[in-house]
Amino acid sequence: MENQNLSHLLIKNPSIYFLPGVTSQSIDTCFRLLEDNHQHYHVFFNKEHAFHNHTSHHLLAALGFGASSKVLERIYNEQKKQQMPIEPLHKKDEFDVKKCMGNDNYYHDYLEFFRNELESKKYENNIDEMIEDYLFNKDYLVHFLSGAFHSFIHLGYALEFQSKLMAIEEHLNWNKDGNKTALEIIELISQDQQFANKLFYKKGDFGSKVAELLDEHVGSLIAEYAQMWKCDLNDLRRADILINAGVLRRKKQARLDFFLMHATTSSLFLDIFVHSFKNKENQSKFLRAKFATDLVYYIARGRPKLDLNYLFNDYQVSKEHLYSDTHNPWLPLIEKSLTHPDEHVMKSIRALVYAEKFDSAEDKEKIPYLKIAQMTMDVMFPFNEKNWTHEGIGWDEFWKTVPDL
Repeated sequence: MENQNLSHLLIKNPSIYFLPGVTSQSIDTCFRLLEDNHQHYHVFFNKEHAFHNHTSHHLLAALGFGASSKVLERIYNEQKKQQMPIEPLHKKDEFDVKKCMGNDNYYHDYLEFFRNELESKKYENNIDEMIEDYLFNKDYLVHFLSGAFHSFIHLGYALEFQSKLMAIEEHLNWNKDGNKTALEIIELISQDQQFANKLFYKKGDFGSKVAELLDEHVGSLIAEYAQMWKCDLNDLRRADILINAGVLRRKKQARLDFFLMHATTSSLFLDIFVHSFKNKENQSKFLRAKFATDLVYYIARGRPKLDLNYLFNDYQVSKEHLYSDTHNPWLPLIEKSLTHPDEHVMKSIRALVYAEKFDSAEDKEKIPYLKIAQMTMDVMFPFNEKNWTHEGIGWDEFWKTVPDL
């Protein structure tokens, strides 16, 4: 497809949420840089710790915010400094799709495999059909949801927690509906002492603790809670915002958890994926699997108590990010998020913009998305002094290390 046609289709696509400022030139620049990243760099920039190459996420989020070609070039030049070159393809007789799964040395081989799959007669470049087929007919759903929600680009090989997350999937009855909201279930889990002795706070431990949690054989218990949920896309999107933003502690400086933040950034794509699946049962299965994975991360991060009353009513946004003298305070927030070197900041703000636009709740029940965006900026700026929390935001021991207000 010619770039001009591609640019036109993207700008007119109602499934992609663009702010004003996106042009054919910026789309062409973005896709040129994406192709360069695709051709030259590995999906990990650190294989030992499975740190992901976020270049594509960063570029596309910036494009969605209307970033110019100059800004996109700056982002790419900074990102590629830390990337790892892609390895050569193996010989055909050395690569087996099933046997090599989980071995990141075969990333390039899986990349070519899925490229050929997409172009095959079966899919004919219809990526929606290919994704739905692999997720639900070929059992890739677990791989898709593992690794802190880093999505389809990683479908070709198993990530760190794949086999253990399968233990939860096996216990789920996909067709059974519960009657509780996601937040009601999270509240129940926060009080359940069955999880109390499964994990402990360790100062300086920057891992997600998911593997440790699932080694404790709690899959059936988590599945039991997931089964209580009244499967609803809007309810899940709201919970994915609040499971991250609601962790604040009164009288303490604001902090946000690196892993729970991914629940928020991944919520941006719930509508897109669900509406791309033709099979209604697959839509429900996808949402339930996402919610179950959210619960795994919530428990692994110490089951933080969500103080929504404090977040909604009493938390005071800094004057720096209040932008009370502007007609639309979202605009300077978006502009400033484009300057942060950590792409997760921009992705978080974009997820919140999207969530506010599509939240179907009545005004009095709506989440204060702008305030959460402002709080996120408070937590992450100045960027040379502040960062996400990695040690486990649910433990009292962690909050003792956080300065008082």
